[in-house]
Amino acid sequence: MKLIDRYLHEVKRHLPRKNREDILAELRSSLVDALESQAGEDASEEEARALLKEWGPPREVAASYHPEGQYLIGPALYPLFRMVVGIALAAVIGAQLLAWALAIAIGREPFVLWDALASLLNSIPMTVGSVAIVFMILQRFEVRPELEEDWDPSSLPRITDTEEVKRGELIAGVVFSILVLVLLVAFPEWVGFVTLPEGRFYANPVLGRYLGWIVISLLAGIGLNIYLLWQGRWGTVTRVLKVAVNLLSIGVLALLVRAHTTWLAARDAEGFLMTLEKFPELLEEGFHLVGMHAFRLAFGVALIVTSIETVVLIYRLLKAQLGKEYSPQGLKSEIN
Repeated sequence: MKLIDRYLHEVKRHLPRKNREDILAELRSSLVDALESQAGEDASEEEARALLKEWGPPREVAASYHPEGQYLIGPALYPLFRMVVGIALAAVIGAQLLAWALAIAIGREPFVLWDALASLLNSIPMTVGSVAIVFMILQRFEVRPELEEDWDPSSLPRITDTEEVKRGELIAGVVFSILVLVLLVAFPEWVGFVTLPEGRFYANPVLGRYLGWIVISLLAGIGLNIYLLWQGRWGTVTRVLKVAVNLLSIGVLALLVRAHTTWLAARDAEGFLMTLEKFPELLEEGFHLVGMHAFRLAFGVALIVTSIETVVLIYRLLKAQLGKEYSPQGLKSEIN
């Protein structure tokens, strides 16, 4: 029965990898036998739904197959704990590496390798320990990441209507966004570019004007990616949220491109090729202008890529919704 298949498909996502298929086969056999025992071989969808309601949410059923015992962080919270620790470690290590690179490039203070490595090694257990303490408190007060008191088997996603997320890409996006966020908020004076081989640093005077919007856009993207990592799949709601976040990013990127264009135009350097022609005459100012052109180009490329991605997302979303509307099940529901 399709409802049982959807139930088992959801249980599978939370099972330990070892013996996963054997567990699923056992669960399927038990469910089918229980359903036939209660309702016979011609059981209806409603009777299957009632049976699954008795069995409970897929996440709880899967948790029963994890090793039993006393937990500081139990099976219900452990997947979220593992994900948060991975993101936090990547962000902390990335922030340390970024700080090293800036310290070397700017050269305001002497860089000592052993001190930097010691700081990095100290930050790793502190990060893991801080996250663990938070989750131990959540476990102590029996906090659960999802409220499933009114769980309904009918809410199980259809197998063909879901798409697994690419966890690696999402984690990389979260880490990169956190690094940019930390850099913008904590070290705004370091946002700029360095000329080589002179090592002269030039700040970007435009980003500070739109710092609030940039932070909001980054936080929206980070929140959505973390939610997707927890859900483990795309759905209609998450696709709509992704479109909304992308539209916000497009607006912010458009503001940044326009602001850089205005800044360059005020210095008679709106055209990149014209700036290169005047470069020998501009001396130090020329480096600043070329760097601002580079920023504008980067934001422009990001704007184009995000716009294309958003159009594709909207097309797929509309296609999926139209496909459901004109499917045999959708037409049948309209007739009824």
